[in-house]
Amino acid sequence: MACVYHPGRPSVTTVYGKDYCKQCKDGIDAAVAAVDQHVEPKACFIVYRGSDTWEPITGTGCAHWVSHQLGVSQGTNSEKCLADRTIRVPTLIAGRTTVARSNVNLNDIYVTPPEDHCGLVVAVTTAGAKITIRHDSSAQGGVRTNDFDDYFKGNGSFRR
Repeated sequence: MACVYHPGRPSVTTVYGKDYCKQCKDGIDAAVAAVDQHVEPKACFIVYRGSDTWEPITGTGCAHWVSHQLGVSQGTNSEKCLADRTIRVPTLIAGRTTVARSNVNLNDIYVTPPEDHCGLVVAVTTAGAKITIRHDSSAQGGVRTNDFDDYFKGNGSFRR
């Protein structure tokens, strides 16, 4: 087997179904080690830049985390992680329907008003009286669970 990026080099590892050479493996390992502490999952929040260069994806990991939870793989390759999951909020919510608070269900996507942060609805009481959001939060240092009204001040929308 040969490296996906360097066909002249033998593969030494397979990551997310693709074969990589020693130089790529070393680059992948170094890039994963440099991913921001709060990002989950870390192992794929990286990108190949060419010339044996791998780097962490710029930005935060909220859409990436939600995409892994829901199995979303929308957008171009530049809008996906190494595991082929969507990494940007606008790409994640593209084409999704806005849902009224009273109709929110588990696994709906919560989006902040500027559409720069998102999370996943993990609990909801009758007619949306209480909604709990789990999200990868740079401000809180990892994947956290918060109340929609308390933490997010009841601001934002829900997409399905």
